[in-house]
Amino acid sequence: MCLGVTIYISLSLSGMYGISLAALGMLSNLCTALAIDGYGPISDNAGGMVEMIHLRHEIRQKTDALDAAGNTTAAIGKGFAIGSAALVSLALFGAFVTRS
Repeated sequence: MCLGVTIYISLSLSGMYGISLAALGMLSNLCTALAIDGYGPISDNAGGMVEMIHLRHEIRQKTDALDAAGNTTAAIGKGFAIGSAALVSLALFGAFVTRS
């Protein structure tokens, strides 16, 4: 839904150039989202180590909360990757159509 609105507004305001700028904007934020994406496996491994060492249950609850935050950031990172790929492919297809 949000991607469709972005495409519509970008296309109506600036044509294919607007879609290219929207794709560039998403790609510029992608490095931050992917850096945060590495947080999930680290916190998941911490939870596994707490379980194997048999530490207190309270510590495992804290690592479970961190793991949930890591899973959320991973899902957001994947959404950014899919959205930017869609915008870039649309911009490349538009460039191909205008050159042909």
